[in-house]
Parts: sequence; C-alpha cells; structure tokens
Amino acid sequence: MFSFDKLQRYRHTGSVQTFTAPISGDYKLEVWGAQGGGWNNYGGLGGYSIGYKSLSTSNKLYVCVGSKGGDILGNTGGNGGYNGGGKGGNGCQGDYTYTIVGGGGGGGATHIATTDRGVLKNYKDFYELELLLVAGGGGGLLNTPGVGGGESGGNATSDGGTTIEGATQISGYAFGQGQDGKTKSVAAGSGAEGNGGGGGGLYGGHASQLEGVNSNCAGTGGSGYVGDVTNGATIAGNQTFPSPNGGTETGHSGDGYAIITWQQLP
Repeated sequence: MFSFDKLQRYRHTGSVQTFTAPISGDYKLEVWGAQGGGWNNYGGLGGYSIGYKSLSTSNKLYVCVGSKGGDILGNTGGNGGYNGGGKGGNGCQGDYTYTIVGGGGGGGATHIATTDRGVLKNYKDFYELELLLVAGGGGGLLNTPGVGGGESGGNATSDGGTTIEGATQISGYAFGQGQDGKTKSVAAGSGAEGNGGGGGGLYGGHASQLEGVNSNCAGTGGSGYVGDVTNGATIAGNQTFPSPNGGTETGHSGDGYAIITWQQLP
C-alpha cells in the first residue's frame, strides 16, 4: 500500500464542489457528517466514511458537505443543517413567565458522488450507480440525540421512555432527508419543548412526533453509506475514527468535512 501525500480539503459552502483528478491512479476518499444543533455544542455527533477509488486524469467527483444543525433560538427550533438535516420543533407558546425552548436542528450529511445532482435526496433513484460515500449527520438536541451513521444512525429516547429509531441502510424518515421535530401545542410536564430534528443521511433520521407529558425527545441520526469504492467503511459518531485535523476523534463536531487524497508523482 503506497502512501498518499497530496490532498484536497472540502468545507461546507452551501453548494456542490467539484474535484478534477490531476493524474490517473488511486484516490482515498473521506467524508464526515455534520453535528446536530442545540446549545453548548451538545448536538448529536456526525459519522465518518472512507473508501478508495481508481480515477483517470480529468475524471470528476462531486462533493457536498453538510452543515451543523441550527442551534435553539429561545422558543424557536433550530434550522436543519444543509444536505438533509430536519428542523427542530418550536416550544409551546403561551403567556408564561419563562421560555419554553425549541429543539435543535439535525446535522446535514456529507457525500461524494460521480454526478452532480445537488443535495443527497436527489439521488434516490440513482444512488447505487452514482453515490460513492455518505457520512450521516447527528440528531438535534433536546435530551440525548442520536449520532450520525455508520450503517445506522443512533436512536433517541423520549423523557417517557419511548425509543425513536435512527435511520438504516434501507429505511428512515426519507431518502436523504431527516424529519422535522414536533412543534408543541400542549404545555405538559417534560413535554412542552420542541423536539429535535433528524440528521441527514442515505436515509434521514426520524424525529419524534409525540406530544403531551414526557414527550420531549431529541432527533435521531441519519445513516452513512459505502458505494462503488474499495476497502470502504462507514463508522457511527459514537466510535473513534480519523479527524480531518489529524489524529482521531470520537464523533465529528461542527460542520461536515471531506478530504480527497492521492499519491504525488516524483
């Protein structure tokens, strides 16, 4: 296995970015999903995927980097992160002496594809042919959010003990899109705050639609994916994997990220 020593980094820009292969050879592809929103950086952490792809000179790849889910803005839930994060629900409104907070937005997925169809949800009918890698985004905060996938996104549990399942390789809220969290209309104990949004991913994470006593619930994580690459792997955000800044990290925080690396010719 030769060493890779030339790389191109991709940060969130809110649009698809293009990589053009400068030489023929093997390329290492890495993607990190974005963190869910909330406050104090406690949203669900993003996942990681890696694989190797042989490219010819001037072949193009298309990179779409997800953004961190929006943080809670008082009563208003955070916006979903770019590339499939679901919006956080709003807290119950009324004449109260305190603010009933909304939920955090789900983090966006990060993907690399061989075509440019824009955000991940547009690949539903083409993903097996065109998607190379996806890293799932984490769920939006309320209590304990699900992490991004990985083969599966992390689950979330309501204050009343109801489990909301994260996305998998074959199911979730929707292909490429996390679910919006429930906006509350009933000022019930442990149930008046808006629920967190689901993370983006191959399939986006679910967000609880429960209401009433003990219905408060964070969002679940979106799933990762490995397509037509060699030595591929997708790792959930509750495990340790390489950090884009060097070393390792347990789950990815902040916006998503992507790196493409290749061997520099002598």
